[in-house]
Amino acid sequence: MIPEPTLPSPKSADKYQPGLKDSARYLKGVGPRLGERLLQKGIGSIQDLIYHLPFRYEDRRETTQISRLRPGIKAVTTGKVIAVSKSGRWRRQAFQAVIDDGTGALTLKWFHLPGNYLQQKIQKGRVVVASQTVREYGDLLEMDHPELEVLEEGEELDSLSFGRIVPIYSLPEGFSQKTFRALTNQALSLNLDQLLDFVPAELLEQRHWLDLKGALHNLHFPGMDADLHALNEHRTLAHRSLYYQEFFVLEMALALSRRGLSESPAKPISGGDAQIQKFRSLLHFQLTAAQERVLLEIEDDLARPRPMHRLLQGDVGSGKTVIALFCALRAIAGGLQAAMMAPSEVLAEQHWLNIHRGLDQMGISSALLTSGVRGPEREKVLNQARTGELSFLVGTQALIQEKVEFAKLGLAIIDEQHRFGVAERSRLKAKGKGETPHILVMTATPIPRSLAMTAFGDLDISILDQLPPGRKPVETKLLKAREVNAAWRELKKRVGQGEQAYVVYPLVEESERMELQDATQKFQELSRQVFPEYRLGLLHGRLKPEEKEAVMEKFRVCEIQILIATTVIEVGIDVANATAMVIEHAERFGLSQLHQLRGRVARSDKSAICFLVAHPPLTDPARERLKVMTETTDGFKISETDLRLRGPGEFLGTAQSGMPPFRFADLIRDLKELSAARNDAFQWIETGNINRPDLAPLRKEIRQKYGKFLHLARAG
Repeated sequence: MIPEPTLPSPKSADKYQPGLKDSARYLKGVGPRLGERLLQKGIGSIQDLIYHLPFRYEDRRETTQISRLRPGIKAVTTGKVIAVSKSGRWRRQAFQAVIDDGTGALTLKWFHLPGNYLQQKIQKGRVVVASQTVREYGDLLEMDHPELEVLEEGEELDSLSFGRIVPIYSLPEGFSQKTFRALTNQALSLNLDQLLDFVPAELLEQRHWLDLKGALHNLHFPGMDADLHALNEHRTLAHRSLYYQEFFVLEMALALSRRGLSESPAKPISGGDAQIQKFRSLLHFQLTAAQERVLLEIEDDLARPRPMHRLLQGDVGSGKTVIALFCALRAIAGGLQAAMMAPSEVLAEQHWLNIHRGLDQMGISSALLTSGVRGPEREKVLNQARTGELSFLVGTQALIQEKVEFAKLGLAIIDEQHRFGVAERSRLKAKGKGETPHILVMTATPIPRSLAMTAFGDLDISILDQLPPGRKPVETKLLKAREVNAAWRELKKRVGQGEQAYVVYPLVEESERMELQDATQKFQELSRQVFPEYRLGLLHGRLKPEEKEAVMEKFRVCEIQILIATTVIEVGIDVANATAMVIEHAERFGLSQLHQLRGRVARSDKSAICFLVAHPPLTDPARERLKVMTETTDGFKISETDLRLRGPGEFLGTAQSGMPPFRFADLIRDLKELSAARNDAFQWIETGNINRPDLAPLRKEIRQKYGKFLHLARAG
């Protein structure tokens, strides 16, 4: 255990002692004005203040004699004030004091300080302790704007700012480090004992973690023997104990959610071997070993009397859709209905076009439901789903509208899961009557292990880690805007050989606010000036569904040789003859988008190329994104970088950002603590008692943080 440091008591406190949930404005010396500034920093309550941890630490355990100070080195020194002076007027005045410790003299300087505060505080004869980087001015040494402690006559140094490892905070406006430390000390002294652990005591002891009080105490005011490097790396036992506690709350919520799923009734799905064999015979390819393995995992889930809840990860082109179709056939053969929800009309339409041809050959009814399906056609689809006449319904979020009812929904498939939130998944699941449908969610965005254990922790995970045989990695080249003609030459060469190409732009029409290339304008320009001898087409999200389908059909049969498009082609478009892609303004796209787009030209055994055309100026994150894209085609490596650059909320998309962010922990840095918390939480749900009285704080925290987003079976 790290020894707890002895802290000086706050000099005074009101008789009224505010609680953890009370506003920090009620602490001594704060009040409404400073309370508002704390609030602007996200510190509303006293608990927020205690949870506002230092971002780094300075070693001020020892003082250095003035004669031993060296320019460029940050140091702590002490001495008696032997001279003071000021110059300038009001807000432009400068103040300086010279201190001497018997070994030498040091000048302390402050600039642009209004009023006489320093003059009144720093007077001749006073002893001061100063900390700052030393600099040389002529033959003299000085410190500019040092952090200072002024000792009264006969007073010994007993401070929060010197003689110890000192915390450095991100400050609200109007606070100095010294005043903020004093405020934090006051909050800890009055309120630390009110903090209760979320983790069962036996787990803390078994894992040798500090409890919540000990961890926070040691992080605000570390002991004299604390490891400065570990503190600044945020890897002390105290830090790691907090990460574990925070992860444990989430993983308990996920474990409860999983238990609730396992206790829900679901109709086992098995049989249908004849339909499966017939469908295999219709395919023009053999399933990969990875597809066969994943099929066995899913079919084992479907055969159980509890609902499957599985995430299927697979890189671009790994064959997730065909797996989903096999699962749907099992459900349909068992007399149930299947539904597939996609995040966009283009993707839903693409899925339906690919699916219904095979289903038609097998005599299975299917339909498409999006916002573009209206009037009598929409009423027909809704009625067929409600009566059970329709076996397979493909659509967008239109599937989860109130009017959509299923007679016997047995399988719900959600594609591109990261575009949907937990709420959408739950609403589709709720379309099952009486028995919970089996759930299969799919994503072509590889998800780092740490994120999979949090955002999708209530799902079993299957990974398609194998592409169909013969697929070659896409060659990726980064071009400056002025070098784009090299890309056009390559496209002419390939199209001249009978292949096809995409050119992708970030906008549909010209924007006055952003100087970006736009698809409609460039379609005209490329048609007339660059590729007049070839057949070009235009595809974007504003086209009507029938117009999109017509364009894609022409591209599929090579009536269109070069498709000018926006990001509507990001997912679901499968044209094996397309082997080249140019992405204009590539710096404007996220890594996930770039990886998905590039995957459109990795659909055959032909060599493929993708040009990333960057327009200045480039930000540092944009440079890193583009560099990663040219270095690897590994989706998981790309996703790790994407998670690091964007953070989990943005990585998951706005629909998922409702999941509360972690206050202390980091999904990339703290994977070990996350794994330990997950193992302990899921084991506790199996063998422990969540309803124990001492776990009331845990149950309350789960409800407050995750109850809105996770449908828990029971939280005590």
